[in-house]
Amino acid sequence: MKILIFGAGALGCVVGGFMKKAGHEVILVGRQEMVDAIQQEGLYISGIWGNHYIPNLPIFSKVQDEWKGQIDLILLSVKSYDTEQAVLDILPVISDHTLICSYQNGLGNVEKIARFVGMERTIPARVIFGSRVLKPGFVQVTVIAEPTALGRLEQGPDETTVRNIAETMNTAGIPTVYTENIEGLIWAKVAYNSALNPLSALLDVPYGRLMETEETQMIMKNVIHELYAVAQKKNVPMIIPTPEEYIQLLFYKLIPPTAEHYASMREDLKQGKKTEIDALNGAIVKIGEELNIDCPFNSLLTNLIKAREKMSINAVQE
Repeated sequence: MKILIFGAGALGCVVGGFMKKAGHEVILVGRQEMVDAIQQEGLYISGIWGNHYIPNLPIFSKVQDEWKGQIDLILLSVKSYDTEQAVLDILPVISDHTLICSYQNGLGNVEKIARFVGMERTIPARVIFGSRVLKPGFVQVTVIAEPTALGRLEQGPDETTVRNIAETMNTAGIPTVYTENIEGLIWAKVAYNSALNPLSALLDVPYGRLMETEETQMIMKNVIHELYAVAQKKNVPMIIPTPEEYIQLLFYKLIPPTAEHYASMREDLKQGKKTEIDALNGAIVKIGEELNIDCPFNSLLTNLIKAREKMSINAVQE
């Protein structure tokens, strides 16, 4: 396969590096500091999947016109708020056979991509391994909860094609499976992120500390109940059928192994960066409004994070 990774951050570099090592033609597009480091020294991957060095990895700061007609698969691994601009950037090199995979967090990314290229060429993914950039050219795989899942929504690409891509990625060393219920998996991850990330960021505590007070437990429970009300009205086939069952899973099975983990949203705020709140709690509120479902807890967390964003950005700029 010839693969374009658009968004060569931590996740994008890990996938690009492993696919290159497996013998696929890989091109990365990323920020200039990452481009300079990898062009000069190659890519180093460390962490729970071993230590790897990938030399001669083609990486650019923008899409090149001469790639048109050559790309089989484009992985978008950009922040959710950059999705539309990313699709506009890759449109010039998309040909009739190119598929685009949303390798991203949150709700709405797949629909944004499909608006430009059609659902028949759009592959949703639920990515649930963690990685970080140690410094430009050096990335680390930190944690994995489950294999990455690829799937298809209604009117999506041919199932066999998506299964083959999942198998190709799995064979390359990136644990990946095909799922019949990608929508349910994506919403389950949004439930996890929406309950934990804003509170971790606002209170400046790791996930485990959120279990220590009745107040934080109450907020997390209400976030989940609101999400499930929206999902059920929208006919999303949830992996865990009821909010009560999901809360039990979250509190007693999902939080304990990541008790010391801080939300990346906290780091975004510290660095004066925009967060992905609009694709998490904000998306629940927006879809809820369309379905006439009130989501006051998700709305409050969204507004608090947006307020902190503005304050943090102003502080960094000053």
